[in-house]
Amino acid sequence: MIGLGILFRIVKRFLGKPLEKSGALPTRYYLHQVLRSLDQDDIGEATRQLRLSEGALVDQSRWELVRQHVLFRCRVLMAKHEKRIRSLESRIQKLKSEGRLPWRWWREKPTDRLLRYQEILNLEKRARSLLENYEKELKHMGVTKIHPVHASPERSRVIPHP
Repeated sequence: MIGLGILFRIVKRFLGKPLEKSGALPTRYYLHQVLRSLDQDDIGEATRQLRLSEGALVDQSRWELVRQHVLFRCRVLMAKHEKRIRSLESRIQKLKSEGRLPWRWWREKPTDRLLRYQEILNLEKRARSLLENYEKELKHMGVTKIHPVHASPERSRVIPHP
């Protein structure tokens, strides 16, 4: 006789992706996937899984808790990128102001270092803008997700997050 765990793994292996994309799985499945993608700092995948869980059988408190966790992680990563951007901008300014000193002739050329810093700066700015877009999307998810149960119109209003 086959155990339920083995049977569930077989069904998940063959029917997992089509069912996952349909939003027919329980909320816990999607929230588990969100937390798994957060372990790898994959905010894009976490946002996608959270968006899929909107149509699932919703456990509002868990969903909101995980959404807030993703939003917090997004803000932490944005702060790290902002710190790197400030550091790179100060290095670029320092490199432009001091120029090439005669006793550093054995090191790489300042123009090569400057180009490398500017490439990294562009990547950091692009990563920050992606995270800002994910943050806006996560905030919008929180505002549109309301399921009042026997609530008056005053109680069902949503105050958007700052």
